[in-house]
Formats: sequence, structure tokens, C-alpha cells
Amino acid sequence: MTDFLKQLPKHIRDMAERVNVCTPELILVTSTEKFLDTRVLEEDRAKDKSSFQSVLTKTNPHYCYKLEKSVSNDVKCKPEDVRQLKDAAAKWLAQSPVAADSLLQPPACNKWSHLSFGCASLDRCTGGGVSTRGITEICGAAGVGKTQLLLQLSLCAQLPTNLGGLGRGVAYICTEDVFPSRRLLQISKAFETRYPDQKLRYMSNVFIEQLYDSEPLLNCVCKRLPKLLEQQDIGLIIVDSVAAIFRLYTDFIERARDLRRFAHALLGYVDKYKLAVVCSNQMTASSANSENGTLQDMPCLGLQWAQLVRTHLRISKGPRQHWKAAEMLSVRKLEVVFSPDTPNQSTEFFITSDGVVDMPVPPDLEVPSKRTRR
Repeated sequence: MTDFLKQLPKHIRDMAERVNVCTPELILVTSTEKFLDTRVLEEDRAKDKSSFQSVLTKTNPHYCYKLEKSVSNDVKCKPEDVRQLKDAAAKWLAQSPVAADSLLQPPACNKWSHLSFGCASLDRCTGGGVSTRGITEICGAAGVGKTQLLLQLSLCAQLPTNLGGLGRGVAYICTEDVFPSRRLLQISKAFETRYPDQKLRYMSNVFIEQLYDSEPLLNCVCKRLPKLLEQQDIGLIIVDSVAAIFRLYTDFIERARDLRRFAHALLGYVDKYKLAVVCSNQMTASSANSENGTLQDMPCLGLQWAQLVRTHLRISKGPRQHWKAAEMLSVRKLEVVFSPDTPNQSTEFFITSDGVVDMPVPPDLEVPSKRTRR
């Protein structure tokens, strides 16, 4: 036990030791929900009670009742206790100077991980892929490949961390059309060939929900999704798309309220379960930001939704085409519109039958190999 914990009341000290978070640095980066989660303690207490219950019942039944009563009282933890614990940790760290290199040490540098796109050029452009922090929006016109990229992300999330994945399942909420299960199966076959050592059941780890109205969507996200997150190890939540439902509102005040309710629920899951959230968005024609009044393609839902998103990515499809393996492919472009982690940059890629792949480097742009002198 550290000197920091010795100064705290016993019930707060026990709360920190129960979740094995005993240093001030760990306490500050640990979510409040983890301290309030009493399921682990209840299981341990239940095991202890069951192991001694038979003996205690024969010797002293009244003590067995007192043990059961103490179990129910000990697992209670109040948010005020967590706030007091975090305040004490902040004051403790403020009293001593902190070196700059300590900010690069765990757990601060490992609090948020990234989910790879399964495409090297997209990972380089986005700084490692989709961050497990905040909501990532992928917008684009119809037919540019938003769903194709989301399907590949649902497979990459199941890969182990050393391959850029999260090693966890996926919750996929589809709001536009019937879920493309055949296309997901096709890409999964390519993943089995690409990663032969990974014996994963890709299709079994994607949990799909079809919704076409706002009330069922909010009920799913706010009430049903938490039950799935408790039962399954979910590392990625996909909503394809958020505009298909919320753009049908006629009362914009009600839409803003429901959008905040929808986004805050997803952000709560990000903080509690350390997962990634990706939402696709449609485009609409608008002249609001145009000087000469010409129409420009803008993401739907306006600032009501844009201010709730942390990272904005845009996909487009240009007129250029390229031959690859006897197949004519259109060149797609992914652009980082806004991100607090990476600069505004773009990259190009292809969508093939095997999924999202890099563009081949032209022969005239390849780096020549160094020649040795004789």
C-alpha cells in the first residue's frame, strides 16, 4: 500500500484496492464506471460465502446471516467516493513536480488505442486507424464505399492487437438498407487467406441490428446495447448511417435533443468499455459556405451533429480508373477533414473483391535501389 492510500478513509482505500488501481496516475485515468462496477466484488463475496456457508450454518446460523448482510453492504460504492478519490490523487500529484518524459509512459500513452483499417495507406493517413476515443464520422456521397470500409473495419476489429485489431467483437447497427451479409462473407474469406494463422469465426463475432426509425434506434442504443456490452466483449460499434434516420425529422429542436442523447450514450460506452465508435453520414447539397451561391456537398445534420463528433473523415470517388488483376477499379480518396490527432491530409485506395486495398506505386515513382560500386 502506498503512502497516498494510507491517508484516505478505509472505505475509499478498499474501493481502490478492489479494482487494483492504487497509484494516483492510474486513478486519474481510470473511468468512474470502473470504480462503481461491483460485479467483480459480488462474485468474490459469493464464492467466499458459498465456501463457508455449510460450516457456518452448522455452527452458528446467526453469523451466516450477518455475513450475507455484510456482503450486500460492502459492495455499495457512491459516486461521491470516486470524486473524493480522484480529487485526492490530483492534489497528491500537484504537490510534486512531474518530469516531461513521464507523460509518455503508461498508462497515459496507452489509454487510447487505434483500430487498423487493414490498409496501410489509410492507416498512415489517419495516424494508425480509428481511435478508441470519441466518435469517428465517415461521410461521403452514395456509392463511394462507406459501407465497404465499415465492413472491413468490422473484420479488422476481431484481429489481435499485434495485427492492428482489438481482439473483440462488433455491434453493427444498419439503418439504410438490408445488411450486406454476402459481401461481409466475401471479405472474410479474403481475411482467412490473408491471416491463415488466425482461426477466427469472423461472421459469428458481428452482431447486427436492422432499424429504420428514431424510437427503435434510441431504444437500442440506450437500453439494449448496454446489455450486449455486458454479455459480449465488444470493441467496435458501427452505425450505418446516422443520417438515414435523423434527417427525416421536421422538428429540429427535437432532433438536436435526440442527437445529443444518441451521441452521449455512445460516448459513455467509449469511456466505460474503451471501444471505438464509427458512424457513417450522407451528403447533401448546400450553398451556406459558398461565396457565389453554388451548391456544394456537405455532410448531413449540420452543426447539430458535427459538434458531437471528434474525427471527421470524407470518402470520394474520382474519374480515374486503374487496371488491377484484369479488373477495372475506380480510384477512391479518403480525406481527414478534422482530427485533433492528425493533420489534414488525404490518400487514395481501391475497393476490390477482397476489400479495401492500397493503390500500387507507379513504376516511375518507385525509389531506385542503391547500386554498389565495383
